[in-house]
Amino acid sequence: MKFTKIISSLFALGTLLMLLTACYNFKKTQLVLFESLSFNMPLKSFEEVFGEASEVVEETETGYRDSWHAEDPYFYKTGRLFYDYENIALNSYIGRARFTFSKSHRLEKATVHIPVTSKVEQQVVLNNLSQTIKKEIKALPNFQSVTTETVGLYDDGYRYKVKLKGQRREFWIDVYPTEDEDAKEIEDKKYTIRVDQFRMY
Repeated sequence: MKFTKIISSLFALGTLLMLLTACYNFKKTQLVLFESLSFNMPLKSFEEVFGEASEVVEETETGYRDSWHAEDPYFYKTGRLFYDYENIALNSYIGRARFTFSKSHRLEKATVHIPVTSKVEQQVVLNNLSQTIKKEIKALPNFQSVTTETVGLYDDGYRYKVKLKGQRREFWIDVYPTEDEDAKEIEDKKYTIRVDQFRMY
């Protein structure tokens, strides 16, 4: 009986250590193109790096709650926060960035929009950023492998699915061109390059 308790205690301790290791690895997943940032980092640490945001927005969309556990009513606010920054420098390009934080104020996603003046410049910046991103992915301290797929409205961008050592969830980076289709004249169209970095659940 005593032996069984010892085995149970050791098993519980081992499980706890595995959980702590997993949490440590999760926190240390560095964002590509943002060397000082990592997923799941607390909001306080983030603000120490980036300072005050240009704007902070609380998500207004609602998420669906399991009806068996519903409180009032079946929908609830996600509680996520969006931190917006203007004029962020990203590999010699200037753009605006949005960082998404979970309800528990942990970093979940980073999105950057880099404006360009024309379709031609858009293609040049896309190619340059894609090459830079591939290099930075392979330089990650826990890099294991990466696969590339097309992404975007016309499959004219790239999605990098990154596998990291010791982690089951993949780290995805999308880089693709976008256009403001609401512009009335071709000359008024706003061309941008968008870069998304997030964990795939």
